[in-house]
Amino acid sequence: MAINKVYRKLPTRYNITEVKFTGDKFSRKRITHEIEKIRTRIPNKRIQVLLPYENWKPGSWFEDKEDVSLFSLLDHYNESQIPEGGGDPKTYDQFIIYITNPLVYEGGCNPKKDNGLNDCFYQCLYYAYGTFSKMPKVIEKPEMLKKVLELQRNDLIPVSFIEKIEKIVKTIAINIIGDVTILSKNKAYRKITLVLANGHYTLAKNPKRIETKSGTTKIKKPLIYQENGIKNIVTLYDGKSFKTTTIPELRKLQSKSVYSEWCLISVKKSYKTGIYETLEETYIRIHDERNTFLEESKKLGLSIDLFRHYGSYKKVVLWLFELLSKAVPANEPLNPIKAQWISNTMLDGIIWADNEWKGFGRQYDETSLYPSIMQLAFTFPIKKGKFQMLQDFINHRGYILYGIFRAKVEFKEDIKMLFRYNKHNKYTHIDLSRAKELGLQVILIQDNAPNALIYEKETRIPGEVMFENYVNLLFKIKNIGGVAGKVTKKVLNTLWGALCQRNKSYYDISDAVNLSEPFDYPEDEILESIIPINNTSWTFQFSNPNNLFKGEYPQIAPFILAQGRKIISKTIEPYKDKVKRVHTDGFILSEDPIKAKPHAMCGITFPLINCSKDASVTLKAFKFEKEGECYIKNANQVIWL
Repeated sequence: MAINKVYRKLPTRYNITEVKFTGDKFSRKRITHEIEKIRTRIPNKRIQVLLPYENWKPGSWFEDKEDVSLFSLLDHYNESQIPEGGGDPKTYDQFIIYITNPLVYEGGCNPKKDNGLNDCFYQCLYYAYGTFSKMPKVIEKPEMLKKVLELQRNDLIPVSFIEKIEKIVKTIAINIIGDVTILSKNKAYRKITLVLANGHYTLAKNPKRIETKSGTTKIKKPLIYQENGIKNIVTLYDGKSFKTTTIPELRKLQSKSVYSEWCLISVKKSYKTGIYETLEETYIRIHDERNTFLEESKKLGLSIDLFRHYGSYKKVVLWLFELLSKAVPANEPLNPIKAQWISNTMLDGIIWADNEWKGFGRQYDETSLYPSIMQLAFTFPIKKGKFQMLQDFINHRGYILYGIFRAKVEFKEDIKMLFRYNKHNKYTHIDLSRAKELGLQVILIQDNAPNALIYEKETRIPGEVMFENYVNLLFKIKNIGGVAGKVTKKVLNTLWGALCQRNKSYYDISDAVNLSEPFDYPEDEILESIIPINNTSWTFQFSNPNNLFKGEYPQIAPFILAQGRKIISKTIEPYKDKVKRVHTDGFILSEDPIKAKPHAMCGITFPLINCSKDASVTLKAFKFEKEGECYIKNANQVIWL
């Protein structure tokens, strides 16, 4: 079948080319092959690939000599978000690529702002020193800076010149984030962080305490919606009538939710069948959930009304946490470099499978894994750690240092079911301790730059102080079961993610609106993805290196996740030869049903792991889920036969 390729320049951003492929069934291998042909014909470009699922799903940007990046459900979603028999399709009937210029590791200004002199780097230094009188004499004026660097007056300043500038000036350490991350080795008292985004330097702002408006005194009415991202159609239902609109219009409604009479509720997909609820079914369900949860919470002295929190369980979570944690100190703001370390260390649980395995298996998982970790005496950082250069993550007294480390961990293929490797080479002390327990060699990276972010005792707070009230209250409602139990499970498991949420911004760009004046990238922000809405509209998603996190306590995330991986790893290690699948807080073991005998405690055939009969209502207890013949296609696709 002939392949159709439609090329066009985005009218809103002329340096981006869109190529849409149709006319055939494209396997992931075929898509990669088509992209390699384009890279051969048009070298030295930056490319992003979008695949059609329910909406367009982007992979990461990649350049020459980097592997082609394709979106995969295995990389982005937990098991609970994927229906049985789901996973990535074998073929796609279309895909889109966006081609743009590679990142430029030098910065200047918009010519309209400084007559093409490219003095944004100088402006950052000026704001850092405060006045001309405090500026070092050798770079007191912008033309003097260019001269001492042996650049022409209107040249851009490359990041490779940063160390040279530090040596000339001697009184400032300059970090860079954004398109590239550089951590200064200079020990000067004055330190600044610059954002290099889209060829422009800006001075990073000091972060502030995060405030969220998560509740309202007015009860809002639910407005149910269902998106079709490919066709740019949104269907709305208010309990009486239906209406259609577009995705940009939906986003406008969402942005005005604080002042609106509505709370917007999306339809939900069944995890078992993969089929969406109808709008009417969602309307009935959300009222049932709201009424039941409100009734049960009142019995415990609270009145938690979903419709007073914009219909958002995440806002319920934030409101309830604030209510129950009045004595918890505020989180110290993170500078952008430390925020980047935190972000790079936030790895999900262990995800591994013996692909294509068939046999008799038993599935287990831990009851409320992350909430159980959060409410223990285990400590979490809420104040700033300190960068250090160390030889080992264990001190001279034999104590393990609490923190994040740049380290290389010996790779062994047969250990991947027990240990999750990090492509950024950033690990918590929990990860490195577990690696050593598994017999892996651990070496801290030595390159004259900080290799450790250490959190001393005074920077941390016990989890029981921070989270115990929240977890214990909700666990009581969860154990009631039924609708109240399902709702509470959602609220219980959402907290750590809400407190550590990354910050993203979205811009809807229309050919009709922006044709006369091209869309300018927001200052300080990095383009993450482009999602087509229709033939003339796109959504641009950005991240901000200067403000990576939306959540209030992002520093806790790497340690909660690492502790979860450690618990699962140690649990399955004795059964390493029997493990066929691991996914976050659950796993499947290969067992022999013929030799199984009745077991009174579990009320089931005897498993390798004994489960208490009340495991499902006990924090951190391992519970038996199911057993039988199964086919494990991959970590996210298990078919019970």
